[in-house]
Amino acid sequence: MEALESSNQDKKFVQEFLAEQHFMVLAVTLDDGRPWAVPVRIARWQGNEFEWDSKLDTLHSQALTDRPAMSVVIFNTEQQAGVYMSGHGVLVEDRGSELGHYRFTAERAWLNDKTFVKREVTLL
Repeated sequence: MEALESSNQDKKFVQEFLAEQHFMVLAVTLDDGRPWAVPVRIARWQGNEFEWDSKLDTLHSQALTDRPAMSVVIFNTEQQAGVYMSGHGVLVEDRGSELGHYRFTAERAWLNDKTFVKREVTLL
């Protein structure tokens, strides 16, 4: 029963934590195999889906075209908490003027907080 209570507490904490955040860090793999990480503003978040806008010609946008697997980290130093996720990204809409609207779908997620104990969490 204790693990279930902890899991429910973690889920509630993650939901409240994510609702307060405005930025996330995307990590993709470039053509030559190098990792690339970049912060973006969260345009929309619901469940395990996070959306943002980026120029179509940026390194991370171009990388997602050929290699949709990616990771995302959302953290807050004041709260000493972070959620990190693995999943895939996709261009949802070409908005013209060289701007694209993208979506990341998390397949797995972990919480790390003041306890410094990483634990897997459910976002849905």
